[in-house]
Amino acid sequence: LDMGNVEDPEHDGTAEWNVYWDPFAAKRVWESGIQIELVALESTNMVPLSLDVRDRWARERSIEGVDFLGQCYAIVPPLTHYVTNSTYFLWDVLTTASFGKEDLVKRSVVNSEVIVAGASRGRTVKAENGRPVDLVYHVDRDAFFDYITDLAKK
Repeated sequence: LDMGNVEDPEHDGTAEWNVYWDPFAAKRVWESGIQIELVALESTNMVPLSLDVRDRWARERSIEGVDFLGQCYAIVPPLTHYVTNSTYFLWDVLTTASFGKEDLVKRSVVNSEVIVAGASRGRTVKAENGRPVDLVYHVDRDAFFDYITDLAKK
């Protein structure tokens, strides 16, 4: 993506938070031999905590696990009209769910590298000679919310 989710006066806004937090550690991971599955903002931006999701959980709150799920996210501002700095996306939940149910997401192999210095520090970019990673670029939004809601019912 052209824009990330970092808003910092010393930054150009192109990085994703987890890599921005410690770009040197991310670069070290990129330089290792481990397999990398990059669940990127391209996919996580597809699963905001929106009013329809909250309403669904509220309708099913008689089920203890779904009630717990709704309570956990109750204080998080929902996406209403447009994305703001306080909009919450289910970043980590999507990352975890993509391992439990791989068909929720679409992946492609891309070569990439991590920028560690300058106004773009923490940005992950496609690079012809970069490290191949499995990029998660799309999620089936409805299937994702069905999956995590069904898990909460168990």
